[in-house]
Amino acid sequence: MSELRLGGFWRTFAVSWAILAGLMAAWSLATPIGAAPDEPAHLVKAAAVVRGEWIGAQGTEGQGQLVQVPEYIGFVINQTCYAFDGNTSASCAPTVPGDPDRTVTAATTAGLYNPLYYLLTGWPSLTFHDSTGVYAMRVMSALLVSLFAAISIAVLGAGKRPTIPIIAALVAVTPMVLFLGGVVNPNSLEITATLAAFVAFYSAVRQRSALPAWSLWTLFAVSASVAVNMRGLSVLWLGIGMIAVVAASPASRLAALVRQRNTWISLGVVIVASAFALVWVLSTNSLGAGVDGSGPPSTAPGVGTSAIGGFLYTLLSTAEYSEGIVGVFGWLDTPAPPVTFFAWSALIGGLFVWGGVILTRRRLITPAILFASVILLPAILQGLYITHGGIIWQGRYILPLFVCLAVAVGVELADTVVFSPALQVKLSSVVAVVWVGAQFYSFATALRRYAVGLDRSWGDLLPLEWAPPGGLALSLVVYGALTVLAGVALIIDFRTIRSRALA
Repeated sequence: MSELRLGGFWRTFAVSWAILAGLMAAWSLATPIGAAPDEPAHLVKAAAVVRGEWIGAQGTEGQGQLVQVPEYIGFVINQTCYAFDGNTSASCAPTVPGDPDRTVTAATTAGLYNPLYYLLTGWPSLTFHDSTGVYAMRVMSALLVSLFAAISIAVLGAGKRPTIPIIAALVAVTPMVLFLGGVVNPNSLEITATLAAFVAFYSAVRQRSALPAWSLWTLFAVSASVAVNMRGLSVLWLGIGMIAVVAASPASRLAALVRQRNTWISLGVVIVASAFALVWVLSTNSLGAGVDGSGPPSTAPGVGTSAIGGFLYTLLSTAEYSEGIVGVFGWLDTPAPPVTFFAWSALIGGLFVWGGVILTRRRLITPAILFASVILLPAILQGLYITHGGIIWQGRYILPLFVCLAVAVGVELADTVVFSPALQVKLSSVVAVVWVGAQFYSFATALRRYAVGLDRSWGDLLPLEWAPPGGLALSLVVYGALTVLAGVALIIDFRTIRSRALA
């Protein structure tokens, strides 16, 4: 690869990482402590893992595992008084009593989960001795999540005709992706690490990148090894992504890959990492308890429903669950504003309809497999789980496959249709404006919800009942500036990327 292309890759990577890390870190500070799905359990798990307790002792029914952590971590569950009620501001949360660094016994329902994410994000709790440690853990997670997102964008930028794939990647980065990236939850790193692995594998198999093959296979091995060790179903998501790419590849290309050393080394690393993930899941039975009824009785709605009933219910609720892909923040209590759902319906719908009309034959195989998986897998998995575990599915769970689907459609369109420079400018500009506006309005709405409650108008923001560190105004200004910067980078940088790809 030429020095020009190598420099362009690192430039795209650095700009993308800086902007995305800033956006996710802004969510980290603007989200009250504990105001993210199951975050108290994940915080306790992370603080325990870095202190040597990878699982902990079995608690009583419904408690999960019992571990030893600082009180400011264990107390987070008591600070979620506003959870599930979008009209209650975060001002009701009490402060940590006594010495926040005192070691206490805390329960976590994430105790049986794979320890990798928690090892990567929990170490700031060893340095900080009060609630600052929670924000530090969130920022650490944001840096990691944005790192893999930036790798994905940079690899796409080094590919043939990169403008449309990068636009598709931007569409895939919904407000929900940025929100999850700013809190402590392994779902966030699962999403972007899976995407990075998929993009690297896609580029290596299809030979559509200016990057050398060894670098793509290395990125695939690292990203995939991280991705499969995030959550119980992570191996499934990666496997489907790889199958979708292989299914559309000519036999001659696959035969050539089989003869390459890079392929086998990379796949060997991923197989070992996946084996560890599967052994962990099977040995802890972290997934099976809800399927075979061996765990404690579930209190979730729907327990006792047949598998076919669970399948049909989830399939018919696809549109409702898809809101979780775009933006349902907090404990499912803070939906993004209607304009955001409208904006992403237009972006996603436009991309998918465009792909369905333009793509044919082999070009349609990868997107079709991923699209079918995004629609059917939630229903299948919920059907398997509902009888003993109840209804537990959330739209965000399918995000690892959704982001791969969006990028796959963009890649196939770019390889099928030649766009004039003028059309690329218009398309980039429209997407950038819609993306910036919808992202900022979603962030502002979430801030209003925690500051005064969703039932209050924008005119009721003063006086504030709750404010993030640094104040509400600063959060809005910083986030607004970063979203605009992301939009501007998309509009002006595509010329440089396009020139590199054609050089």
